[in-house]
Amino acid sequence: MLQQGRQEEARRKIRAHLTLAPYDGWFLHEAARLARRNGDLDTAQRYYQRALKLAPTDAGLLNGLGLTHYDAGCWSEAEACYQAALQSHMGYAACHNNYAILLHKQQRYHLALNQYRLALQSQPDYTEARYGISTLLAHMGQLQEAESQMQQVLQVRDADQRCRNSLGMVQLQQGNFAAGWSNYQARYASDNPDRFFTLPKLPIRYWQGEDLRGKTLLVRTEQGMGDEIQFCRYLTRVKTEKHAVKVIMLGSKSLKSLMVTLPHLDNYLTREDVQHTLPPADYWCSLLDLPQHFLNSTQPFSAHHPYLFSSAEQQARWPIEGNGKKIGIVWKGSSGHKNDSQRSLAHLSQFAPLFDLPDINWISLQKGAGEEEIADFPHIQPLGAQFTDYQDTAAVISQLDLVIGVDTSVIHLAGAMGIPCWVLLPAWARDWRWLENRDESPWYPQMRLFGRGQDEEWSTVITRIKQALQQQ
Repeated sequence: MLQQGRQEEARRKIRAHLTLAPYDGWFLHEAARLARRNGDLDTAQRYYQRALKLAPTDAGLLNGLGLTHYDAGCWSEAEACYQAALQSHMGYAACHNNYAILLHKQQRYHLALNQYRLALQSQPDYTEARYGISTLLAHMGQLQEAESQMQQVLQVRDADQRCRNSLGMVQLQQGNFAAGWSNYQARYASDNPDRFFTLPKLPIRYWQGEDLRGKTLLVRTEQGMGDEIQFCRYLTRVKTEKHAVKVIMLGSKSLKSLMVTLPHLDNYLTREDVQHTLPPADYWCSLLDLPQHFLNSTQPFSAHHPYLFSSAEQQARWPIEGNGKKIGIVWKGSSGHKNDSQRSLAHLSQFAPLFDLPDINWISLQKGAGEEEIADFPHIQPLGAQFTDYQDTAAVISQLDLVIGVDTSVIHLAGAMGIPCWVLLPAWARDWRWLENRDESPWYPQMRLFGRGQDEEWSTVITRIKQALQQQ
């Protein structure tokens, strides 16, 4: 029944048998596995523990119980089970892989790397472990080796869209844009279990580079606010270089008042505006698929900076006090971001070494998480907490001499407005858009990157920023 996929029938048979023979080890193990796969983790745990009373050192049972604890978010218990299983059975490839996944999730990168290598040492054709080590190597910044491992996975599983998407991001970070943008389309592939989003089914054709003369293109936003700010530049270029007669953006409500300043954009709509009817268009495209159509141009990243603006009237609503240099700061991103623990500062106080520099007026651009931390620093103007949309943020940024911040939408806005911006980048799992071994960005001419080394604390990065400010 299990082999035929008749799981519910098998589960009933197993439970009936265990009523008569409650300590039948094989049936307990199968009952535990079925319960875990169905998400009934408490029941699975009870079955595993009952089976382990019969065979306390059974590596398969210990590994299964570890998986159950992992699924329940009990990571220390899961680690103890994996360690016990490997003590009973060294070279247990599946358990090495499961342990590596746990360590990777906990950002214990070097230990995870060792476990992945042990899994592959025991079972060289273990494709899932090879994919795991490839993503870990990418997070560790070892991009060439990460790409090699991903290519090996795709030699075995050519249709693995999850791996193809990861490969695309590695290639983009290495500056291999043609291959990178092509593979990055797997981010929304319907057979990618880790897809970022699903393409909607719209009654118009998807644009793949067809001639746009006399045509209307509808572009749909995707992912975060920073992505929309960074890549909206291509909407202008679709009009001026691809000669579309009309360009319409379907975007985010909080960005609308800002995005209407984008040159040559004919219309900006939000999802609320088009709940029932889409505007007429000949083609549509997802925003981050646009760059691949400009790779052969003389300026594949951008033709014009700045490309987003704030009016004098809007700026007048946000007067900034002081006569010295004006520097805006942002120290946290969204807590929901999967790498937020690496990219955000723990507290505004980590910026404190900068605050004793003379003749600088500090302005908080922080909105949301962390904005309350400004209370401990009365000399910083707390404007960010008062923002209602990104046009408010833009009105303040346009008056600044410099923005210093972690990798968030605010630094993208500064870059899009042509305001000098210094960005603190994390040591681990750095985003693909910041190219490897670079302290500047082709996306934003006014930007300077301060990457954290893997053996550094944020305090060391902030010391480098302080020295750079003193040299200005």
